[in-house]
Amino acid sequence: MKAVFAAAALVVAHAVAVTLLPDIGMGISYAAFFLVASLAIASSLYAYRRSGMPRDRRWLLLVGSLLLWGIGMSLSARQNYVLDNTNPAPGDSMFFYILYVLPVLIAVSSAPVAARKKWALAIDLVLASLLGVLFYVHTFSIVSVEGAMGRQEAVAIVRMLDIENACLGIAALLRYIATDRADDHYFFRGVVAFFVTYACVGFYYNHYVALGEHPDFGSAWDVLLDLPFLALTVAAVKRPPQRHWHPPIYLVRFVQSASPTFLAMSVLGLGLMVIPHYAPLGIGGAIAAVVGIGMRSTLAQVDLVEEEHRLSQRRDALEGLVFTDSLTGLANRRALDERLLREWHRPGQREPIGLLMIDVDFFKEYNDRYGHLAGDDCLRAIAEALTARGLRAGDFIARYGGEEFAVIAPATRLSEAVALADNLRAQVENKRIAHPLSPFGVVTVSVGVATLQPHATGGPLDLLNAADHALYRAKHSGRNRTGGFDDERSRDTASFDV
Repeated sequence: MKAVFAAAALVVAHAVAVTLLPDIGMGISYAAFFLVASLAIASSLYAYRRSGMPRDRRWLLLVGSLLLWGIGMSLSARQNYVLDNTNPAPGDSMFFYILYVLPVLIAVSSAPVAARKKWALAIDLVLASLLGVLFYVHTFSIVSVEGAMGRQEAVAIVRMLDIENACLGIAALLRYIATDRADDHYFFRGVVAFFVTYACVGFYYNHYVALGEHPDFGSAWDVLLDLPFLALTVAAVKRPPQRHWHPPIYLVRFVQSASPTFLAMSVLGLGLMVIPHYAPLGIGGAIAAVVGIGMRSTLAQVDLVEEEHRLSQRRDALEGLVFTDSLTGLANRRALDERLLREWHRPGQREPIGLLMIDVDFFKEYNDRYGHLAGDDCLRAIAEALTARGLRAGDFIARYGGEEFAVIAPATRLSEAVALADNLRAQVENKRIAHPLSPFGVVTVSVGVATLQPHATGGPLDLLNAADHALYRAKHSGRNRTGGFDDERSRDTASFDV
């Protein structure tokens, strides 16, 4: 509230001073304008400093706009005091009053993500430079350096000011409404406070004061021009606002995606206005606007595709971590369950599914003798042996847990699955990993084999239980062997092969 009272006091002081001292009213108003502009610049720099790390550089663009406005005011004072020119619309000051919107227009046109892209900055700078040239050409096609030749030209330049202030005020208001980040909300609150106020008071002042009975500064009406700068000062020095409402995310994304068109549309509109006087420049500006927004859209799409590719790679990498056993590099239990479920429910499944449960014999004794690190090396060596030879193209191997492995063998009957199991068992035994505490002298495995025809009344758990039961029989029949369990629908009874 202190900032509001201080701003109100400045307005009252300005009004009282020009009323009591009308002879020097113009000088008082110029001093007041430079004072409030300086306060707005200082408050914007203060907001920039408090914006955190990294700094929000859009506040510097707003400072740039205020400095350009200050240059325009300085040139206006020069026309009055140095050149003794009483024309209400001298061309040099009018040009800067029009040009001052350019830096903040770049900030309003920048999408949060694209604003950090070098290619977006390059396109904005090219369009902004072209817009500055178009401003210059269009301004001096209406007025000269000395000012407007008549009331018609003065009205034309005022209407141009009205249009740009109104458009920028609406654009800033849209960005303020559709913000989802605290720094965006803080910045656009200040921009809206300035440009919406400036659009309203500037319209009234230009049409009914400057083009009315008070063409020169020095009346109490001049306090109207203090209001935009003081509104910005109050908005910038107040603490960043807390959001009490949140716009729909679709609205946020729509406005953010459409904001880069503000600058291009400004170039396009001004280019069309310049065509009657400078056709090549106007046509070139219109073409540049279309090409600029097209390049922005294309490059943004390229960035989007690149980002989707990076996200896809990260997703694949995360899925690899989720479904991969970190010790052996094989698939893990979760991957095995998902693969078995997918095979069980595969459309048109006609053949039985084979499942091999592989358990390392006397593994506890191996760990007791050599330690758990050596046990881990042993499991890695077994995984290498199981995957080296013997598995077919469609077979799926995973570490089931602890010292157990499992193999899914789609479209495999019991005899084929038993042959596959014997081959894998022999591969491990031939690895010749020393194991003095085993009766075989080397590390061996026992394998339980089961096959089931998928059917509506059963599920993958039946196959797992059958394979586990077959493994139990193999372990208790002497180890280093294969146990088979067949429950094919074509047979009346189950059989065991050990």
